[in-house]
Parts: sequence; C-alpha cells; structure tokens
Amino acid sequence: MSAALFALLLFPQQQDRAADWWVNRMKDRLKLTDEQVAKVKEVFTKDAEDRSKLDEARTAKINELLNDEQKKQYEDLRRGQGGGGGGQRFNFQGGGPGGGGPGRMGQFQMDDLKRELTLTEEQVQKVQPIVDEFNQSIQKRADELRQGGLQGLNWLEEIQKFPENLKVTADKIKAHLTEDQKGKLDGMVERMTGWTRFLQLGGGGRGGGLFGVPGGAAPRPSAEEKVRRTMDALKVEKDDERSAIADLVAKVVKAQYDLEDYLKSSRDKLSEAAKNRELSDQGLEDRIREVQEERRKREKDLAGFQKQLAEVVTNRQEIELIVQGVLR
Repeated sequence: MSAALFALLLFPQQQDRAADWWVNRMKDRLKLTDEQVAKVKEVFTKDAEDRSKLDEARTAKINELLNDEQKKQYEDLRRGQGGGGGGQRFNFQGGGPGGGGPGRMGQFQMDDLKRELTLTEEQVQKVQPIVDEFNQSIQKRADELRQGGLQGLNWLEEIQKFPENLKVTADKIKAHLTEDQKGKLDGMVERMTGWTRFLQLGGGGRGGGLFGVPGGAAPRPSAEEKVRRTMDALKVEKDDERSAIADLVAKVVKAQYDLEDYLKSSRDKLSEAAKNRELSDQGLEDRIREVQEERRKREKDLAGFQKQLAEVVTNRQEIELIVQGVLR
C-alpha cells in the first residue's frame, strides 16, 4: 500500500493504476464484498474529481485578480507546490540545472533564494554551484525512477533521503549566509520537506511516522513556530492587522494539525478493526463511514477558517499563505 501511495505522489499519470491496486489490496486484506469494492472505488474516483474541481474553481477566482504575468507566476507556483490543494504531487518537469523552470518541486529555485534571502551578487556566485549540484542530483534520480518505475523500489529509503540530502545542501549554503539569512533558509527547507511529513502522517502503524515506521526525518514544527514563520513571511506592518491575521493563521494551523492527528489516529483504529475477525462487513462499513463523516466535519471547519483568512489578506499575502501551506 505504501508503494501505491508513493506512486500517486511521484507519478500523477499512474493514479488510476495505483488506485486500482489500492482497492484490490483492501479487498484482499479486509475481505471486501464485490459491492463494497465498487463503493470504495467510487469514493476514490469522486474524491479525485472533487479535488480537481475545487482546484480549478479556486484557480479561476484567483486568476481574475491577476495580470498576465502574475497568472503565469501563479501557475508555476501551483505546479511547484503540488498542483494547488488536492494532495501533493512530486513533479519533475522542464527546466535546466540551477532550479530554472516551473514545477521543479524538490529542487532549490535560485530566484526564490535570491528574493527570500536577499542574496548579494557575491553570495549568488558562491551559492549557485551548490544549488546546481543539488538540483542535478534530484533530476538524475527522478529520471532513474521515471525510467525504472516502482518495481523493487525502496520507497522508505527514497523518502527519507530527500530531507537528509536537503539539510546537507542547506548547511553548505549557510556557510555563505548571515545569521538572519540562515533563519530564512530554514523556513524554506521547512516548506520543501512538507510533503515528507504528509507521508509520515499518512501512515497508520503503531509506531506512527511513515506507514508504521517511526518518523523523524522531518518533524512537524509546533503550531506556535508554524504561526511565527508564517507571519514573518507575510511581513504585515500594522500591529492591528498583524494581530488579526495572526489570530486567524493560528486557528487554521490548529485545525490543520487537529485534522492530521485525527487522520493518523483514525487509521490506527481502522487497522485494529480490520484485524477484528468478529466484526461483520456491516460493522466494518459503519467504522469506515464514521471516520469519513468525522473527517469531513474537520475538513469543513478547516475550510471555514481558511475562507475567513483569505478574506482579510491581500492577493500577495494569499499567495504567500499558499506557499506556506496555510491556504490551498
């Protein structure tokens, strides 16, 4: 099942095949009836369609506020962050060494480094070779995976290597930065490793972490730290505005963390239910429905806080909030 989820994230074009594999795996493990299999497959399909429609509608609304150049930059931003909000996807498309080109998720973007860290020309010359080397290694591995597929892939090793290698590269870059710039770089690394935390929280094993394997490669920051980093990135100057926005950001982050924690705990409970041979098919279906209904409630609460936040920030701040993972 882990390999199937990794396929969904790493190779969007293999989503249908991975979803079929997942459903068949559930049928085997949970002893699903043919009727249950059909309903589960319908859930997968509808969920994907709903996410796609939501992403398209959101993009259309935001594009109405942007000029042509901003629309292009926003599309690049969406592709680089996993396509908007419908589940993060690892995308290796276009561009050349040095982080150029849109959609190069997982690679350092030199333009972003220069802008967010306010690098001097001297610093750019020293950092550029480090960035090129890292990006080339990411692209090389992506090409190998694309050609070889997932057969025999050690998915755990692949996922754990990314934040480890990213940290090594970030440490090399820090040798040429000021203390203030080092802190900002840590924030960028935090965003770039967000998808690894997503996978870790996606697991349902006893030990927590990535599909039952203890995590730790990219620990989730505290809610307070997440809010602090987000507000630093927004650069709100007026105290009253900053206070109001910070309050809403805190509500969103708390709701996000509560949802993540619930998803993990609910998978633990479903895993235990699946092992209970005394539970009937109807009993299992009831457990699944209870989890889905509670998940939708929490998602609705989160969406409400996100809507309130989006209504009080500027367009530029909204885009920054999307980059930070607070809005989607």
